[in-house]
Amino acid sequence: MPRRILRHLLLPLLLPLLLPLAGMGTARAQAPAAADDGGGGRQPFLFDAYVPLEQSVVAAIGRAQAWLAETQRADGGWNTAHGANNCGEVAFAVMALMVDGTVPGEGKYAKEVGLGLQFLLNAQRENGLIAGTRNAPAAQVPGPMYQHALATLALAEAYGMSANPRLRTALIKAVNLIVDTQHSRGGWRYQPKPDPGDISVTVMQVMALRAAGEAGVHVPKETIDRAIQFIQSCWNPQEKGFRYMPGGGPAGFARTAAGLVCLQTVGRHDDPLVKDAVDYLMASAFDPQRNREWYWYGHYYASVGLYHYGGAPWKDYYPKIKQKILEDWKRTPHYGQMLETSWAILILGVPYRYLPIYQR
Repeated sequence: MPRRILRHLLLPLLLPLLLPLAGMGTARAQAPAAADDGGGGRQPFLFDAYVPLEQSVVAAIGRAQAWLAETQRADGGWNTAHGANNCGEVAFAVMALMVDGTVPGEGKYAKEVGLGLQFLLNAQRENGLIAGTRNAPAAQVPGPMYQHALATLALAEAYGMSANPRLRTALIKAVNLIVDTQHSRGGWRYQPKPDPGDISVTVMQVMALRAAGEAGVHVPKETIDRAIQFIQSCWNPQEKGFRYMPGGGPAGFARTAAGLVCLQTVGRHDDPLVKDAVDYLMASAFDPQRNREWYWYGHYYASVGLYHYGGAPWKDYYPKIKQKILEDWKRTPHYGQMLETSWAILILGVPYRYLPIYQR
């Protein structure tokens, strides 16, 4: 096993043991409390999110990754349902190929990961934006801040696993753009300018900032503080879930999953909204009446949020979503669309815990 992969696998296991010896007393240095085991007890932090990585899952991930690799273009991009140069979807595909330990220069899909990352680097503009192609007018690029956040997340994950200085340079420019385009109320929207935000675009920016911060790139505290206030303002107290924007509107599965991940991403694991959000997800995840919009997008966020929450909810959720994907892929080992397939690979691959976003 490559040394850098072994380091990322062992670090989250050893950190709770090492920090007390180092005398580090900040909230960030403390391991999260153990999750409820479902029976009123608490399980140790190291084991409360353990689920077995079955051979059937490993094989399914491998077949789906092979399809992604086969459909990649020579320039590192993919032709997708949302355009030929969608950097957000390229980012998801790159992370899906990295989920079981591949990094730039090492691993089964090192070539494909390297090509995908180079595609993102080539797309970055002078102002730091990574969306569409470098010369396409930003106004003509669909959802540029969606694309930018996901590309930034992929660069941060790759840099965290490889320490490549070229990635760091691009990552700093990408982070600066996110910081500079935050609205005064704390959110982000589709265009790279300070517009009133929505929860979907905002969560993606926060995940990118968190990953960059974990990789050693400076993220201003005030940026995170404003983002927390915005996410909390999207809470629907009647339904106990998150809505799309502050001020009204229904809660939804995908929105609540995204809001949960955002709170966890900024370290608000003990926020009272977290438990209610988890309850909402567990009640609606597999209910076709309550989870009809953005199905796999919602489950991608749910898999991240419930894994970080741990305990009984995660151990109940993962086998169900795993079985659904395996059943779906019995005849064809992918969803025929790059984005949905990438999300499913990332969901199945959570037990690998190689990507920094899955380190607890």
